[in-house]
Amino acid sequence: MIHIRKRKCLEPTVRKPKKSKERVLKAKYGSKTFFFYAISDGDKRCYTEEDRTKGYGAQSIPDPKAVTYSQVFVNGVLQPSTLYQIDKGTITLISKDVPEKGVPIIVQSIRIFKRRLGRG
Repeated sequence: MIHIRKRKCLEPTVRKPKKSKERVLKAKYGSKTFFFYAISDGDKRCYTEEDRTKGYGAQSIPDPKAVTYSQVFVNGVLQPSTLYQIDKGTITLISKDVPEKGVPIIVQSIRIFKRRLGRG
C-alpha cells in the first residue's frame, strides 16, 4: 500500500518594510535622446532636417561630436556604421543600394553626460 501525503498550501508572507531614514540616490549620469524620421523617395541618398516627417515632435540630427553614439534604421533594420555618414543636420547613405520609395529612415542619437550633483 502506497501512502500519499497531502501538501499544505503555503500562504504568501508579506513583509513590512523596515522603518529607516530614506536616502535619495541621485543619478551620476543623465541622457538625452534625439530622433529624426524621414521617408525615402526612392532616389535620394542625402537627407536633411528639412526632409523630416511632420507630426513626430521635435526632430534633429545633432553633430556626431556632441553625442555619445548614433544608430540608423532603414525599414526597421539597424544599419552598420559603414553604410552611412552623419553630419550636423544631415545623414548620407553610402550603401550600394538606395532605399525603396516609402521606406522609413530613422536616426537615433544619444548623449550621455555626467550630472553636476548639488550639495545637500
